[in-house]
Amino acid sequence: MDYNKIKITENQAINIALENFNIQGAAKALPGEIDFNFKIDATDGADYILKVSRPDENADYLDFQQKLLLYTNDQEKDLTVPKVIRDRQWNLISEIKDEYGNIRKVRLLSWISGRVWSTVNPQLDNLRDSLGEQCGRLTRALQGFDHPEAHRKFVWDIAEGAWTTDYLHLFSGEQKEIVSYFQDQFKQARSGYSQLRKAVVHNDANDNNVIVSQDLISPKVVSAIDFGDSVYTQIINDLAVACAYAIMGHNDPLEAAIPIVRGYHRSFPLEENELEHLYM
Repeated sequence: MDYNKIKITENQAINIALENFNIQGAAKALPGEIDFNFKIDATDGADYILKVSRPDENADYLDFQQKLLLYTNDQEKDLTVPKVIRDRQWNLISEIKDEYGNIRKVRLLSWISGRVWSTVNPQLDNLRDSLGEQCGRLTRALQGFDHPEAHRKFVWDIAEGAWTTDYLHLFSGEQKEIVSYFQDQFKQARSGYSQLRKAVVHNDANDNNVIVSQDLISPKVVSAIDFGDSVYTQIINDLAVACAYAIMGHNDPLEAAIPIVRGYHRSFPLEENELEHLYM
């Protein structure tokens, strides 16, 4: 696909926001793996994120994300997650036709202010505790939610991690030993692991999807964003992902994980067998 024929410019984003959502303001391009994303600084003082899909995006996959956000906001009013902004016709997902005749899906969400986790330094115990607490609250809010797209095959679902064995040949020496060791550990734990509680989870609390307050003295995690990797899987996977990113760069990674687990457990109590598999 010719990238120049699918790219959305900032000027086009301004027009899309105005014509589809009656939102007037400036647009700033943001990174995005799949969508073309823009921060919209509206003239009314509010901020939004505009997400324009590539052509032929799976409409059910986008519906899954929108319905998930609606459900989460409805279940726990005090939990900060992006809010869905409906278009002029009250649709959850809007549509445009680009200059090449492609139908493009468009979504508008509220903007969550703060700093991304990767820019925060130092990352002390209290901050990691608040990360666990927010992740646990999000897990709790998603209890009972389901959607057909939550059950899609997804390589970033830890439960599907056995596929990595097909690529062990790409490693050698010490790296290969480390990778194969943890692959074997995963295989040995499969029977018990498969019995753990399952639900739809965020599944992507990485260091650029976690929003931290602007407070420099006692910062706290205020939100997790980007629900594109959400999936129905073992609940403990959500905590595992959060820990994997947040303990990087610490001299004692397991020690650094303790506040995260403590905060999560306070918001969403873990069962003993889940804790056992988390630390395996």
